[in-house]
Amino acid sequence: MTRTRRIWLGVLLVGAMAGCAPTTPTEGDRYLVYFDEFSANLTPAAHQVIAGAAKQAKETKATWIRIEGRGSATGSPAANHYLSATRVQVVADELQKDGLDPATFRQAYLGQTGSGDTSVADRRVDIILQH
Repeated sequence: MTRTRRIWLGVLLVGAMAGCAPTTPTEGDRYLVYFDEFSANLTPAAHQVIAGAAKQAKETKATWIRIEGRGSATGSPAANHYLSATRVQVVADELQKDGLDPATFRQAYLGQTGSGDTSVADRRVDIILQH
């Protein structure tokens, strides 16, 4: 095989492999839904974030949607796992109400993150759109 032919074969293989690799979500594909401490109730701001994520998912034809729930930095790990699961389900229900197919949802319950951060940063659900 000639050197030129080997180079072209390499280029074709790399191109084919790149087409098969999953894309990494960009910042525009991640939506953060914040909650009050020890709560799974959606605020008006949370409703807006979820509606925006649903709109973007429809417009970009997202193939699946990862919904990651976090609990709180305080309290028991078991309670925080339950809280994160409840928050994820609340967000999933809202996304479904906004017209998305729940078969595309991938739910993850992260529970207590262990960061020690008692601010709102750990009291959230991430909606990640994958294309």
